[in-house]
Formats: sequence, C-alpha cells, structure tokens
Amino acid sequence: MHEHPIQSREPAQKRPAIAVIAPDIEAVMHPHIYRIALVCWLCFLAVFWVTFWPSSNALFQVVIGTAYAVIFFGVPYQMSRIFPGPRTAKKSIWQFLSEPFRTRTGTMQGYEVLLQVILVPVLLTLGGSVIGIVIRTARATM
Repeated sequence: MHEHPIQSREPAQKRPAIAVIAPDIEAVMHPHIYRIALVCWLCFLAVFWVTFWPSSNALFQVVIGTAYAVIFFGVPYQMSRIFPGPRTAKKSIWQFLSEPFRTRTGTMQGYEVLLQVILVPVLLTLGGSVIGIVIRTARATM
C-alpha cells in the first residue's frame, strides 16, 4: 500500500531555530515619526504650489494632487482615532531614536527607522525644489 508523504516514517527534518527577541524592545513606532514624514510630504506639496502658481492649467493638477494627499493622509488619521490603545508615546523621540526597534525582518535602531520612513519624501522634496527653481528661473528669463 502507498504511504501518504505526511505519514512517512522518515525522521522529520530539523527546522531552523526562530530567533527570540527580547520583549522589552519597542515594536510600535513613535507618533513623531509619522508627523515628521507628514511634514516632509507637505513640504513636497508646497514646492508644487510655489512652482506652478502662475500656471492655471498646472495649478488645477496641483489642486487634484492636494485633494488626493488629503485623502491619502486623512483616511489613516481618521482610522487611527478609533484605535482604543494609548495615543501618547511612553518615551521621548530622542529615546526612541537611540534605542532598538523590532521589525518583521529583524531589529534596527530608531534613527534607522526614521531614515527609512522619511528618505523618499525628503529626496523628492529636494529634487522637486531643484526642478522648481529651474522652472521658475526659465520663466523669469523668457
């Protein structure tokens, strides 16, 4: 009679050990991290407003982008308001940045968490600012 693979009499293979993480390592991001990221995105949006203010056609697209940003950031904010847990951090942002933080893939420092969250919006803001300066300069020389 044919044996089912699950019922095989061969010894089970050893599974890799799962790393046990100390329970005192923080696993919830500090609320200021989200606020810093939001400020970075708002600066990026402000660059668009300043750059495209003179053009009504482009400004219409910036208004649509602003409406999407309100939805993009507003929905998670409203959803976070129904969270029954504590809304304030147990420690300061400076303590969070200097201590380890648990992620799905391992542990990292708090400042590395901040860097990963704000890297894209900061670089987009810097790049958008340079492009905005070029556009404004090109308009001024015409």
